[in-house]
Amino acid sequence: MGDLEAKGVKYWVLMGGLWLSFGLLFSVVVKLIVVQGAYYRELARGNKVLETRIEAGRGKILDRKGRVVAESVYQYFKEVNGVKVFEEVGEFKGYKFEGADLAYELKREYPYKESMGAVTGYLGMANLEDIADKKCGDKKIDAREMMGRGGIEEWMDCSLRGEVGRRLVEVDAKGKYIRELGREEPVVGKDVNLTIDAYWQEKIYEMVKGKKVAVVMSEPKTGKIISLVSSPGFDPNHFSFQKNNEMIKNYLNDKENYPLLNRAIAVRYHPGSVFKMVMATAGLEEKVIDKNTLFEDTGVLKVGDYSYANWLWTKSGTTDGMVDLVTALKRSNDIYFYNLGEALGVDRIKLWANKFGYGKKTGVELVGEVEGIVPDDAWKRKIKGERWYLGNTYHLSIGQGDLDVTPLQVNQMTNVVANEGKLCQMTILNDKKTECVSLGIKYDNWKTVVEGMKAACNPGGTAWPLFNFKTEIACKTGTAEVGDGSSETHAWLTAFAPADNPEISITVLVERGGEGSDVAAPIVGDILKLWFEEPETKVPRYDENGKVVIRL
Repeated sequence: MGDLEAKGVKYWVLMGGLWLSFGLLFSVVVKLIVVQGAYYRELARGNKVLETRIEAGRGKILDRKGRVVAESVYQYFKEVNGVKVFEEVGEFKGYKFEGADLAYELKREYPYKESMGAVTGYLGMANLEDIADKKCGDKKIDAREMMGRGGIEEWMDCSLRGEVGRRLVEVDAKGKYIRELGREEPVVGKDVNLTIDAYWQEKIYEMVKGKKVAVVMSEPKTGKIISLVSSPGFDPNHFSFQKNNEMIKNYLNDKENYPLLNRAIAVRYHPGSVFKMVMATAGLEEKVIDKNTLFEDTGVLKVGDYSYANWLWTKSGTTDGMVDLVTALKRSNDIYFYNLGEALGVDRIKLWANKFGYGKKTGVELVGEVEGIVPDDAWKRKIKGERWYLGNTYHLSIGQGDLDVTPLQVNQMTNVVANEGKLCQMTILNDKKTECVSLGIKYDNWKTVVEGMKAACNPGGTAWPLFNFKTEIACKTGTAEVGDGSSETHAWLTAFAPADNPEISITVLVERGGEGSDVAAPIVGDILKLWFEEPETKVPRYDENGKVVIRL
């Protein structure tokens, strides 16, 4: 066969192959368009592109040493026969790819549970008022978000809240995931660093658990709060996704213990004799008395038909005889302070009470703080429609009557004495620079008040559980009538130590607990013993998550 003939054969073979391929392709196209076109057009119309939210984690809440007090954790799960099967993700805490059959829940975890609930607060679903409120500026709120409720969660809500992310995903007609088309990552909120020491918070809560107690421990020279305990407390973990409805109902319906109430800042109590530090300072500064001024303890002071007794007379029928100011503080002598109050008058008492921080909020960064009440003639006429009498001044002079304060205010007052007459703003934010303002108290007057407080913690004083400590303590007891007609009393003790160079101040209030010396003082003693006499507890061992490994 010649070359020309061979080339012709190859040409026709090639052309035949091309026509055959074209025929096959044409038949497929005809099948897709004519035969199955309607099916595929319907299927394409069934596919959808959806925009889904990626919830943003809130910032962490950290204690003064960097331990995690609250954090947001993504928990991944698969739906298996209608049941959520959660996936183990190891140490991973952030947001990862959400695949075809993988979903997530964003949970807020509070590792210190009840001990820290009063400080952290908890989360709750946004309501219509939250949505309408533009307090966070450009950060929009919708009904699917969790909001801070109480504590630092609410106070710092705008800062803690992150920015929601978005995903574009394609799904088929049955809603089955096909692919992700794009995403905008969520932005985690800012962390908040507290002055609170989680170790001491937990340790003190365990000391008072089961009792109605408020404890405040702070740095006198800065106003930074080391521990702020309210008992009974609540576990903020129960509010995550509001799954523990029965437990939440129990908290809300407990009218005996009010576990959601922060007793340290949101409840007003009569302070009783801890108020005598204000009285002593006012008397000295106003030159109504000096260190050596004497009043005789007669057991009972009578005004017309009314009698005002000293606690010692009521308890044992005895008196302290001639009493000077240091002895009056040491023995908490009511007769001395009745006389001092009469000499000062209500207006000057109120003036100095206000200087020490009473009658106004401390400004601590917690929701629910109340101002308290420092009464005077104008207040009584407005609120009760009555004029002010001398007997009202007597009651005010020993921290009774209509005088109402919070445990945090008493701690701030204690810090004024511990800090040589300087009033420091109270705070739980570790990065905040606090301001301390001098009240202009003369050095000798300040030293006299401290001397009286030292005497109260030594033999012959009222705070017998604090006698013979290795570290010198300055303190004041208080036993305050509840004021509801019952014989029950609130027990107080407030103290700072070391007396001449204070590291800490501690204020304890035991609601309806009895006498301050018998009930509140032992709690303060236990805390001080741990702080000073067992110093290894200042640096406890922690695991990688910040939890205490070795407990006392």
